[in-house]
Amino acid sequence: MSNFESFKLLFYINRSKVSKKGLCPILMRITINGQQTTLRISHSVKPSHWNPSLGYCKGKIEEHEIINNQIDAFKARAYRKYSEIVAFHDEISAQMLKEAILGINSAKAHTIVNVWTDYNAGIKKLIGKEKSYTTWQKSNTCLTYFKEFLEFEYKKSDMSMKSIRPKHVNDFELYLKLEKECGYNTTVKYLQNFKKIVLIGFRNGWLKINPFADIKLGLKEVDRPFLTEEELKRIIDKDITIERLRVVRDVFVFSCFTGLAYSDIKKLKKSEVEKSPDGMLWIRTRRVKTNTTTHVPILEVPKAIIDRYVDFEKLEPNDKLLPVISNQKTNAYLKEISTISKIDKNITFHIARHTFATTVTLMNGISIESVSKMLGHKNIRTTQHYARIVDSKIANEMQGISDKLSAMF
Repeated sequence: MSNFESFKLLFYINRSKVSKKGLCPILMRITINGQQTTLRISHSVKPSHWNPSLGYCKGKIEEHEIINNQIDAFKARAYRKYSEIVAFHDEISAQMLKEAILGINSAKAHTIVNVWTDYNAGIKKLIGKEKSYTTWQKSNTCLTYFKEFLEFEYKKSDMSMKSIRPKHVNDFELYLKLEKECGYNTTVKYLQNFKKIVLIGFRNGWLKINPFADIKLGLKEVDRPFLTEEELKRIIDKDITIERLRVVRDVFVFSCFTGLAYSDIKKLKKSEVEKSPDGMLWIRTRRVKTNTTTHVPILEVPKAIIDRYVDFEKLEPNDKLLPVISNQKTNAYLKEISTISKIDKNITFHIARHTFATTVTLMNGISIESVSKMLGHKNIRTTQHYARIVDSKIANEMQGISDKLSAMF
């Protein structure tokens, strides 16, 4: 329903409800697609003073002019509310319009912000079960950016599902790149979040055209920085006297030798560490980000770090293993650590995970299948990104001795 042809208003008096003063209440009848409902406008009039063909009071009496002005106000509000509902709903009922006129919001509009807000609320309920906090956080951040985009680009706080077009996708992409200064892959990931919400509307029939149908959202291959063996040793051997930096260094090195992400180490507790028959300790946990299982042996370096902060045997099952501070402070302190260690790289905590995959495991002959399992990757193709780094390093090293080998023949 998208036009006014099946929408009608009729103002009339209820002659069967006559007061002691001989007045009849004035009603407004709303008809939409054959459905009807009525609404009183809080005024009454004598039957002889009512013009049924015009739907107004007769004469120029001041009281009648006040009533007629009230009728005009109701009529204007009804048409305005009707237009608003049409913009956000494919199907409209007379009752919906009545409630809108009365200020009752019983029918939640199928808008991007409404649907996205409900979607995020659903994710939040599943945190720790099927979803991670990070997944909720990213979707919530994307929603915030989208609301800012609507205000910036269109001066509106929301828009109907059915009005979304490819142009809006392109405009949002430009906003993310130019106003939010997001890189290519970050922009693509935000657009992928946006696409999830749009497809909810498309599958439910709230919009007829999929605006993402001809838009490809492929990520570009990016460099995955990691520490070389020499750089890692430099950080491990550095004598750090400032406690806050020393703690962050130790947690970072623990990640370099276990491959655990920041969020996984932060939640790591004794019950997630098991001893195998040969006496080796193993971390057996589920990743916060993907909920996949990961099994990693605790080598001498990470074991020494654990012993530095806790008496493992005396811990309760739910006791945490390491003193992990906020991610923001951790990354800030890592910049200080890289400076005093004279490492010319922008070190973030995630580099530790890359270092585990390359320097600690693949470059030491650990199979890519084993590395993938320890990293908790759902697909080995994700792990192959690190294998390409290793292959590239080997190729460069071989190229470096190419001339020397050639001289032998």
